[in-house]
Amino acid sequence: MYGSRGIIYMEKIKIIIDCDPGVDDALALAYAAANQEIFDILAVTTVGGNQTIEKVTRNALDLTEFYGLDVPVVKGMDGPITREPLYAPESHGASGLGYCVLPESSRTLAGDNAVLYMRELLLGLGEEEKVVLIPTGPLTNIGLLLKLFPEVKSRIKEILFMGGAACGGNVTPAAEFNIYEDPEAAKIVFHAGIPMVMCGLDATMKCTLTRNQVAKLSQSGRKIGKACGDMVGYYLENSTNKYRGVASIHDVVPLMYLIHPEVFTPKRAILDVDCSEGVSRGTTICDFRWWKHDEEEMNGLVLMDADSNLFQEYLITALYELEESLSGE
Repeated sequence: MYGSRGIIYMEKIKIIIDCDPGVDDALALAYAAANQEIFDILAVTTVGGNQTIEKVTRNALDLTEFYGLDVPVVKGMDGPITREPLYAPESHGASGLGYCVLPESSRTLAGDNAVLYMRELLLGLGEEEKVVLIPTGPLTNIGLLLKLFPEVKSRIKEILFMGGAACGGNVTPAAEFNIYEDPEAAKIVFHAGIPMVMCGLDATMKCTLTRNQVAKLSQSGRKIGKACGDMVGYYLENSTNKYRGVASIHDVVPLMYLIHPEVFTPKRAILDVDCSEGVSRGTTICDFRWWKHDEEEMNGLVLMDADSNLFQEYLITALYELEESLSGE
């Protein structure tokens, strides 16, 4: 089949999006909705992270309807496996979606236990079918799924997660927010033996929208453009992004990597995480020493760089294409 921009796909990529919407999660869902000819979205599951589980689940219901995504939404874990949750209202606003107020969806949840729902979904697949997991929030749901139900591993093709950093962090000098939120869950995922792609800060900090691009979206007169612009506008002005003059749209990266790997520069590594209680808690450990390990041991790819211009082109094009498809233009 032909996807947008003339890319040829033999069959749709089956994915589950595990998210905590969140401004950048909201744009990730828009990007997924714009590429439904490529993605077979089996479910959207939620996890406490950018905001409380109640708020991010409400946002997931509203966003999926707003974007024309007819997919089940399932409520997941409200906080980390071992610790109290850490939220980010200063960056994402009281609702999680910044200045944007969406029409409230009348849709209902397909379930209130994302871990059990994913287990049943994965085990119900055909024998040769596999799914790509796309976690864009803390890895709590995915960690519990793999720990409690290891039989699902054979049904998972790979895990593309937004989180971590080979160098530095954002919530602490050493740790990125999603991994810092639940490093114990991350350790379970990293040691599950499933191929992974780490879409961390090394690449996602370069996957940005400029202040001018955000303003143009807000002033576009189109409902999706305005909503996305209003969300990112809040995120830009009420976080450390304002000092950079650009807003990093982190959570789009795993989805874009599936379609446009040419945007990114990957490097193979073995992944681990610091679960100590010290200053390095939540640090992602990326062992790039290929000469010390067998090739099959290095089951992680770390995105180390990204082409900002290509990212902006593909994302903005997708938002306008989604608008056109929903308006029937």
